[in-house]
Amino acid sequence: MYTFPTYTQLNDFYKQRISPEFDDGYYATLVDKKNMSMNQFKIRDSTMTFRSSSKGASLEGTTTDYLSLDEYEHVSAQAEYSALESMSSSDYQIIRRWSTPSVAGYGIAKKYDESDQRKWVVKCTHCGYEQVLDFEKNIKLVDKDGIDIASKVILPGTYQYVCQKCGKLLDRWYNGHWETMSPGAGKPHGYKFSQLDAVWINK
Repeated sequence: MYTFPTYTQLNDFYKQRISPEFDDGYYATLVDKKNMSMNQFKIRDSTMTFRSSSKGASLEGTTTDYLSLDEYEHVSAQAEYSALESMSSSDYQIIRRWSTPSVAGYGIAKKYDESDQRKWVVKCTHCGYEQVLDFEKNIKLVDKDGIDIASKVILPGTYQYVCQKCGKLLDRWYNGHWETMSPGAGKPHGYKFSQLDAVWINK
């Protein structure tokens, strides 16, 4: 089961991200396209359900093995309780919570604090220094003329990602790994990932 706080968000996500993946090619052979809807569809022998997490009642009446709560900051406590109840008879009980943190000690930030706190660490190919990327320490202006304030345009190549230690160009594509910052038995896995870590974002 995949949830979003509102039906509008859910509808947009389904139309823009989910449905196009099953339009053609290999994935199209895995589903019954005649019975696909925003509410649910079958993928081989499994059923994927989409629900709004705005109210607890919206998440009742399902049998769930895998639960994904998107935009977790806006999921009500009652809705989360109902969703977890739907997993009570499952042999798997896999749950994932996704969100951008809002304030410290609340929502997804609180869940992360209670986890083993994994961060994406990049190793410099020049000096071997391993680092969590930081805007102030890893972003270097190399071409002042690449900034056009009037049109609010920054040309490609204006800034570079550099190593915090040696200052040389940092290769973010193939030299990263997850590192546990707060290890401990029984702690759930928690992952923090920023736009600096997303190599596919070039702006």
